[in-house]
Amino acid sequence: MTSLPHLVLTGSPYERGLTHGERFAEEIRMNVETYLTRFAQHGAKEEVVRRQATEYVPLVEEWNPDYASELRGIADGSGVPIEEVMLLNVRYEILYASYSDQTAGTDGCTSFGLLPTATADGKTYVGQNWDWAVPIADTLLVTETHQRDGSDHIAITEAGIVGGKMGVNEHGIGLVINGLVSPDDGEHPFRKPFHLRCREILDATRFDSTLESIIATPHACSANYVVGHGDGEVIDIETSPNRTDHVYPRDGIVTHANHFMTSGFESRMERQLPDSLYRANRLRRLFEHQRGAIDTEIMKSALCDHFGRPASICRHEDPDAPVEERSRTDTSVILDLDDRTLHATYGPPCDEDYRTYRLGE
Repeated sequence: MTSLPHLVLTGSPYERGLTHGERFAEEIRMNVETYLTRFAQHGAKEEVVRRQATEYVPLVEEWNPDYASELRGIADGSGVPIEEVMLLNVRYEILYASYSDQTAGTDGCTSFGLLPTATADGKTYVGQNWDWAVPIADTLLVTETHQRDGSDHIAITEAGIVGGKMGVNEHGIGLVINGLVSPDDGEHPFRKPFHLRCREILDATRFDSTLESIIATPHACSANYVVGHGDGEVIDIETSPNRTDHVYPRDGIVTHANHFMTSGFESRMERQLPDSLYRANRLRRLFEHQRGAIDTEIMKSALCDHFGRPASICRHEDPDAPVEERSRTDTSVILDLDDRTLHATYGPPCDEDYRTYRLGE
């Protein structure tokens, strides 16, 4: 069974970054080349991208010194210039600020949250399929982070990115995410980055602090966050540069894809991914049939659903699409927030088994 590499990080923020950079230097370089190529394919000039990344360095140092120190450790450990490592950490903001077509180049995903009333074991879960560029699966890893100040957590990230995308911490706080697009994206690029917010969520000790990381300051670009707590809480928060809103679970279930579900937003990503309009509702219906008896096997089966293939919940490459625009499910993730456990695949879940990663083991 192919599985995502598991990296344990300890020590100071800089020491953790140094370990990350030394162990995954080749993958970090691959990631930089992948994103520079992808930016160029959508009209973003390399010199502009590099300048934007460089401008972020002092800003991130101001917003979160520990994040900046860990990022610098990654640069020193890998031998990759600091602006290139920063480029990876602010790739969402660069994508939105640089693309001439704001409907292009963003991550697709289908996510969910389940309250104890919906699950067979009375636990709280969040999870998702993370759909993105085909080569990216080769640079994904599981980081298990142990901190002197801040919460220990286990998460999935891309090589070179400090902030994890999907993860759970020692306090039972969990996160999964979705890409969204609105017409205001990129107008104010130099705001707290998406990946830094993800890290602050996983660093949190309380659920209100988790929400504060998402809603207290304005965003550079749109995104959706499904956040949960092992004590039995899940909230879906939709954000754009000028607005935030929320979706609570209904009958213990919430699902999301790549379009805004609350009123007041102008939603654009479904122009690129019209399948978003059925993926979220279909995932919800698959769960509703088993409400109160949903176990991890039912979750895995739902995440393997192929209605509309290749543009399905379990996404596959579209042979009719240009090579540079093809995407697939690079990892499928189920987070048990009670047990602080991450189940994840390397590639589409229909082809790969889930491996279990437990915090502290």
